[in-house]
Amino acid sequence: MLHTVQLLAGTNLLLLAFSVLIFDIPRYTLSLVSLALFGMRRRSDGVAAGNASVSVIIPTFNGGSGLGPTIASLQRQTLRPVEIIVVDDGSTDDTRAVAERARALGLVDMVICHGTRCGRSAAINAAARFASGDLLLTVDADTVFEPTAVARLAAAFSDSRVAGASCNIAISNERESIWTGLQSVEYLMSISAGRSILDVVDAIACLSGACSMYRRDTFLRQGGLDVGPGEDLEYSLRLRRLGYLIRFVPDAWAETDGPTGAVGLLRQRARWDRDALRIRFMMYGELRLFHRLERLPDTLQRLDFVIFDLVPTLSLPFYLVYIVLLFGASDAALFLAGVYVVLLWISIFNMALAFAMFNRSVGFFGLGSTLIFPLYQGVYLKCGRFFSYSSEIIFATSRNDDFVPPRVRRALLGS
Repeated sequence: MLHTVQLLAGTNLLLLAFSVLIFDIPRYTLSLVSLALFGMRRRSDGVAAGNASVSVIIPTFNGGSGLGPTIASLQRQTLRPVEIIVVDDGSTDDTRAVAERARALGLVDMVICHGTRCGRSAAINAAARFASGDLLLTVDADTVFEPTAVARLAAAFSDSRVAGASCNIAISNERESIWTGLQSVEYLMSISAGRSILDVVDAIACLSGACSMYRRDTFLRQGGLDVGPGEDLEYSLRLRRLGYLIRFVPDAWAETDGPTGAVGLLRQRARWDRDALRIRFMMYGELRLFHRLERLPDTLQRLDFVIFDLVPTLSLPFYLVYIVLLFGASDAALFLAGVYVVLLWISIFNMALAFAMFNRSVGFFGLGSTLIFPLYQGVYLKCGRFFSYSSEIIFATSRNDDFVPPRVRRALLGS
């Protein structure tokens, strides 16, 4: 232990700072401290949604099991949707039966059935053409809302410059496995805290796929969502380039299911990471230093991704090799163990502050997740992200993403 402390004390401060940064945990410390000290978080408590009309679109493929609770939570809203449209995108389970039963009970206004799977974007775009509300709320079939969520989201559109808004998200099945428990803590850090500070500086880059609200006339005028994958990020960046504002509403809460196993989680994140790299740099050229007519918030959202995500991820293997060459194998292991202890204390501080600020409760399961969260965030996810970025750079693997139906992918890419 003493030797580890001596290693840390004798380390160059720049190397120690990069060692802490590269493992991701301190990314949200500044955000949380700023929000706590200066009360910078936007709140929607006192803002009325007015007479906003909201059409809800629920695209689903084999999501019959979660459809009922989602519809029930929408019916409990303080701002009731003017209509709920379910799109069964070629499901092979009981999705259509559940949707038709809800329609017969008056809980759903329209059910659109695709004979074969066309993809999430096509399902939403098809329903948007039939929607009558001024605002469109797109919802995954496993998402459950708190009663005031829709009203708080709609209130964000009192500013005519706002074209999209997304809500705060928690993991509903956080006690199902250690992986969902870790995701619950991660969402609190990356979404609740991270997006709150980005919203303050107008630098929100991505509207959540699980639940986002759009201004319908703008959505239709811009041709709706790209066919994907990564359609939520692509549409968000498209709106930013056109000069619209995107909002994150931290007081509008929804819950969604997270992957329960290690493999399922890695597959989900690999798809997200590949899509982010392809859309940001290959479609929108965000790696360039300067963009013509770019606003400061757009620069900030680009730098947030490059400095805190891309550079640390791609530097990870080179950093580890450098540490081994600098200290030797045994001392390198001690040095990294010391860094982990530092990260653990930062992580505990972050989570205590976040739980207090966002009024989320934590039990013994959450406290247990705290002890391994730096390993999960800084090593497990970081290594997975490195391989995802590398495969996308070298092989363009997102072209073969099964999130997009094969026949749609062949029509788009000829492969």
